[in-house]
Amino acid sequence: MAQVIKEQNRWLLSGDITLQNLDALLAERSALASVKVLEVDLSGVTDVDTASISLLFEWLRSAMAHGVQLSYSHLPANLVSLATLYGVEHVIPQATHV
Repeated sequence: MAQVIKEQNRWLLSGDITLQNLDALLAERSALASVKVLEVDLSGVTDVDTASISLLFEWLRSAMAHGVQLSYSHLPANLVSLATLYGVEHVIPQATHV
C-alpha cells in the first residue's frame, strides 16, 4: 500500500507504486493546486511497475496546469531503471539539493 505524507512544499511517498495503488495516488493530484513549489521524495518507495512512470507524468501534467514547479527526489533504482528502459529518465524533473 502506498502512502503520501504532505509537509508544506514536500510530499513523502512510501510503499508500493504499482497498478493496484494507482487510483488512490492519482487522486492526490487535486492537492497540487494548493502549492507553488513541490518536491516529491520517493525515498520510501519499495516497489514500482510501469504504472509508477504514468503516475509521475500525470502529477507533472497536473502541476504544470496549476503553475506548480514540481520535482522528484530520491528516485529508487528500480524506478530509474524503468524510466531508462522507456527512454524517459531525462524528462523526469529531479530536485537538486545544495
